[in-house]
Amino acid sequence: MSIQLLERDLERLESLWEEGLSDAYRSYLEAVNTYEPEAQPRLALAAALIEIGLRLQGLGARAAAAPGLLMGDLCLARSSRLLAGAAPQSVQIAFARAIEALSAAAASGSSVPAPPTRELLLRAFEAS
Repeated sequence: MSIQLLERDLERLESLWEEGLSDAYRSYLEAVNTYEPEAQPRLALAAALIEIGLRLQGLGARAAAAPGLLMGDLCLARSSRLLAGAAPQSVQIAFARAIEALSAAAASGSSVPAPPTRELLLRAFEAS
């Protein structure tokens, strides 16, 4: 059943699976083992989509070309929908705050690097 759910959630994003989304997904899947089994694949995919979406948008670097920006937007929108359906509100808020922190660090132009994306997103899972 989770494979069918993942396939539906990956619609129009299949090309990203081979470009790092699958590795990110597996990494986050290990971190969500305290959640309900049926929610685990969606939560892991949501985090992976955020990580990849931010990378596609070139966050903290030179702005990506329009196709990358749009694909990044699609990743973030899909992850938002997944989180809304599978995560408690506290986790949803923690994810939003992680994205805000990364965006603020990138926008500030500071020489101090932002915390690693994966580190912030893994911490967000602990907000439940």
